[in-house]
Amino acid sequence: MTETSQHIAFSRAGEPLDALPRCSGVYRFFAEDGSLLYVGKSVDIHSRVTQHLNEGRKPGRHQRLMSQVARIDCQLTAGEIGALLIENAAIKSEVPLFNRRQRQLRRLWTIQLQPATDGFLKPLAIDFAPTGVRETDTYGLFANKHRITTTIQNLARDHALCLRVMGLDKGKGACFQHQLGRCDGACAGQESPDSHNARLLDQLERQRIAAWPFDGPLLLAEQTIRPLEHQPVQQFHLVDQWAWHGCFDSRQEAQSALENPVSTAFDRDAYRLVYSAIYRGRVALQDALTWQPLVNPLLAQREAAS
Repeated sequence: MTETSQHIAFSRAGEPLDALPRCSGVYRFFAEDGSLLYVGKSVDIHSRVTQHLNEGRKPGRHQRLMSQVARIDCQLTAGEIGALLIENAAIKSEVPLFNRRQRQLRRLWTIQLQPATDGFLKPLAIDFAPTGVRETDTYGLFANKHRITTTIQNLARDHALCLRVMGLDKGKGACFQHQLGRCDGACAGQESPDSHNARLLDQLERQRIAAWPFDGPLLLAEQTIRPLEHQPVQQFHLVDQWAWHGCFDSRQEAQSALENPVSTAFDRDAYRLVYSAIYRGRVALQDALTWQPLVNPLLAQREAAS
């Protein structure tokens, strides 16, 4: 894991004694007894901590936080993506006192779309494995099957989809919602499977968890053009099956982590950050085993769709 950091002393009055870095990274507020109070991130740590100090002068939660700060540790990153991913992992693993708690569920469910013989896609509730190979697209993460059923029912209600062809309404022929004008008629032969499937996929797209589009583990190379003092010029994020395994200052460090793997469960927030970075072409892609550059399939999809 990257160890690029600065330790910045703070006075009891809450004023910085040393200059804060003006680059991207993660900062941690510690109390005098060493307990972790808060973890944050910014593309400009100096500006963000200054905001904390200003907000801490007003009565309220922020004042309670800043009045306890005795030390700030700054972990500098090559860019915003590293700051986002490190902060996300730190909040969940280090449990700072003033960050909002993020509930971790032991078992999750997701939606898988299965084609039926009539051509319509049927949403199925399946177990979401926190580790392992992700061969097909799934949609959403849910605490139980009931929430999946409720989600599909709400989509049908709001977008005139048919619960009958999706397998959530038993019976034959036109459904009751079609008689009320709330279903566009897939059950009555008035909407084709292709049309209905496209509308269903469109509504689920924002919750899509994509299949892993690479043959093996991946390095995301993040680089800064004009590094400031102490800031890493380049860092590498090790990712496999959408699970983020850490940020490293060299390929060798990442490869060492790959050779001594630690089981890392899928994290929805990390997935969204990694997917967005690849989709928007904000990082260079390299095979984690050979270090060879890779074509970005998500960027190609984006360009084809535009």
